[in-house]
Amino acid sequence: MSRPPRPARTAAAAALAALVLTGCSAGGDEQAAPQEGSSGSPAVPLVEPGVLTVCSESNYPPFEMEQDGEMVGLDMDLGREIAADLGVEMKNVTLAFESIQSGAALDTEQCDVAISALSITEERQTVMDFSDPYYDNELGLVTDGEDGPASIDAAREQGARVGVMQGTLGEDQAAELGLEAVQFEDATTMFTDLGTGGVDAVLDDVTAISEHSKDNEDFVLRETRDVDDQLGVAVRRGNEAMLAQVDATLDRIEQDGTLERIVETWIPVREN
Repeated sequence: MSRPPRPARTAAAAALAALVLTGCSAGGDEQAAPQEGSSGSPAVPLVEPGVLTVCSESNYPPFEMEQDGEMVGLDMDLGREIAADLGVEMKNVTLAFESIQSGAALDTEQCDVAISALSITEERQTVMDFSDPYYDNELGLVTDGEDGPASIDAAREQGARVGVMQGTLGEDQAAELGLEAVQFEDATTMFTDLGTGGVDAVLDDVTAISEHSKDNEDFVLRETRDVDDQLGVAVRRGNEAMLAQVDATLDRIEQDGTLERIVETWIPVREN
């Protein structure tokens, strides 16, 4: 996989600059503008002052996972970059994926941003606003060994039980493809069931499949499909200040090479 080509964020950066500038006094004297990214700045209000609160699922490697008591992964590194540009610390809140992808966590102000390998879809864009994409992905069908369905078409024809993550593109695609889908709330349980025969195959993004295949050499990637799956950072609908800040950070780390380094740290081998 490769990072998606992203449009220039000149407009986003300009919007952010406009938000942090104050006007002039009635007498024409310039007033001091609040420092961009300061925890007290009205430009980018935070759920908890001085802290950027990031919602994510608890275990979806390599994007987010717990390691030595700390949440790490590609998405966590992105969150820390956004927090650094705001001049605050980052705090992670782990939630069920459904509450994240439905927009409920953002609407109830459980977090400022949702960074949880969220595919940018038309349905989700009705309940949350998305940044520019930061990663391109593909969908894949994986089986445990060579005995399972050899392709997506074979899975449909055989009536194979196909594991999918609830609320994801994999679930949507399984429905469109006429597969017998078995929903899971977390990826670890889903791939464990694949290994123990609870499901015949799993339909998920190729990056997650590659990560879980490290623990099971019998997993076989049978087919991949380009489904125009781009991941983005989500903010509450109408939160223009936060969205502008996120896009400005993505622009910075794109330009200075930080995003490339983050991706290659967590996903060292990618298909072209």
